[in-house]
Amino acid sequence: MHELSLVDELVATCREQAQGRPVHQVLVRCPATVDAEELSQAFAIATRQLALSAGASDLGAAELRLELVPVRLSCGCGFEGELTSDDLAGHMSVCPQCARVGEADAGLELVGISFTEAIEAFGPR
Repeated sequence: MHELSLVDELVATCREQAQGRPVHQVLVRCPATVDAEELSQAFAIATRQLALSAGASDLGAAELRLELVPVRLSCGCGFEGELTSDDLAGHMSVCPQCARVGEADAGLELVGISFTEAIEAFGPR
């Protein structure tokens, strides 16, 4: 269900950036803690529902492309580094050094939107 809330935010941001132009592809960087398959399915459902209910066709044919990035942790115990799947449970992380439990970064970073004519990049370069 976490993926649904992420997709809602992503769709809203994409529509804002698209300003009514048809979107061909949405490029997103997301943490490895996010289930890529669920995220892709949720995106397809959300954009289809938007097209049907609101008549918004800007994202109706958009393809979601994901770049999974490793999850890094900076813990108060001094540990700083990349977490493995053993250190993650859903969107929760466990410090491999002190076992402190916390929320892993589970946000999405919109990297770019591809329209028919060009790609617009977002975020730090």
